[in-house]
Amino acid sequence: MTAFRVLVADKVKAQLYDLPSRRGRLRAVEAFVNPAGMQPERALASGPAGRMASGTSSRRQTFEPKHTIREHADEVFVKQVAAAVAADVGRNEDKALILVAAPRLVAAYRRLLPGKVRERIAAEIRSDLTKLPMLELNRRVRAAVGTVPIAVSDRLSGPATRRRTRRS
Repeated sequence: MTAFRVLVADKVKAQLYDLPSRRGRLRAVEAFVNPAGMQPERALASGPAGRMASGTSSRRQTFEPKHTIREHADEVFVKQVAAAVAADVGRNEDKALILVAAPRLVAAYRRLLPGKVRERIAAEIRSDLTKLPMLELNRRVRAAVGTVPIAVSDRLSGPATRRRTRRS
């Protein structure tokens, strides 16, 4: 049976779990916390947006950045978690990965994870389940793992122990 690594994440925290088998229980491996995730935008910045007087009139203009400070803090957090997950999956090559996050975060993790780690993603649950009790989270993850075909999980489990023989 294939073992899995399960990443349950939102913008404030992310938890990496180990699922030893399809019917096993989740066991916490690593936790990540985004300290900027719960703070208001004004607490993250040192002051208001910059202003400049227009050269042709007496009006002042505000220069807003393309991305807010909160979006930048969230992106930095996702990059840190993605790097840690990539290192963990690299150490545990026999385990497939399951992503559990809101749809936009799943897309962000897919974009930031290296190609070899993306190949190891066996399932995605596009829902924010970070606030669920452990028992309910366990039930939902096992239901998602049950839909992963055995052939896919065997393909992700690493090199085969038996070699195929050619029949002529």
